[in-house]
Parts: sequence; structure tokens; C-alpha cells
Amino acid sequence: MSRKKYINAYETVYEYDEKGRETRKLQYRGQYFKVMLDEAGLKRYKLSQILSFLLVALIQIGLGFLNNAGGRVLYVSLPYVAVFFPLLYWAIAAFRLPSQQQEFRLEVIGLSFDRVKLTSLIVTVFAAIASLGLIVFLILFRPVNFLFDLLFLIGELIVFAIALFARLKSQKIEIRVIEAPLKL
Repeated sequence: MSRKKYINAYETVYEYDEKGRETRKLQYRGQYFKVMLDEAGLKRYKLSQILSFLLVALIQIGLGFLNNAGGRVLYVSLPYVAVFFPLLYWAIAAFRLPSQQQEFRLEVIGLSFDRVKLTSLIVTVFAAIASLGLIVFLILFRPVNFLFDLLFLIGELIVFAIALFARLKSQKIEIRVIEAPLKL
């Protein structure tokens, strides 16, 4: 159990041994879920999310090394920097995605599949805001080093496209609730 958000899915069971000592154990009482993909599909999905994250992270870090005037304007730099916060959670969720088909607990779905959906959406929104801000900057101020600003814009648009691809791919994943889990 990793978060208090999922505490209602667990029940504390007290057991007593022959000496009267009490031991507490947590038993999962929540719903089980099934992802409607086969194992190969799960592996492809996990790989695509990891690669999407890595590409976005590398492009964002590389764009930080550009010396462009648009990158020093608040309405461009603020959304550019804000991308890094959800990017961290996207990485955690992408590496946490399961590779094998099984019955998943609530926290596995919430901390992997749902978090990938949310963080890729946030990265998409911030990349779009940074791109729009840079377009406004290019129209209004005509910088001296237009090439570096154009390169920054292209990089942000690529980040936007990759994050949008990851978001759309994660929306296609169907997750169903299993009424009675199988006992192995």
C-alpha cells in the first residue's frame, strides 16, 4: 500500500498466536482490474511510454542549452520549466507499468496507467503553452537570433507531438473491473 488514497481498499486483520501475541496483517479487499491487452500489447505499450518519456526528456534538456531570446521570456520559460515536474512522474509511472497480464489492484492501475494518462496530458498542455508563447514572442519582437528561436519552437512542437501521441495511446487502453478475482 503506497498511498493513503488507497487505504479503503485494505482491511487490517488481527491474528493471535498461541502465546497471545498480536500480529497485524493487511488484506486487500478492493476491486481487481484487467487491462484489455495481451502480454505483447502490454510490453509494446510500456516500451512506447518509456521511449516517449525519454524522447521528451532529451529534447527538453537539449532545448535548455539553446541560447535564444525567447527562452528568457517568462511566458515561454515558465511553461518550459513546468514540463519537468510532470515529466518526473511520467517516468515513474512509465517504468512502473506492468509487462505481464494479471489481475491488477487499484493502486497499480492508479499509480501506473492513470498517472501516465494524466502526466502525458499535463506535458502536452505545457508544451503547447510554451509553443504558443514562443510564437507570440516571434511575431511581436523579431529577435536577432531568429534561427535559435525557430529551433526552440520546433523542439517544443516535437515535444508536444510526442506527448500528444503518448496521451492518445494511453486513452485507447481499456481497463475493466473484475467482479471476483481468480484464486490460484
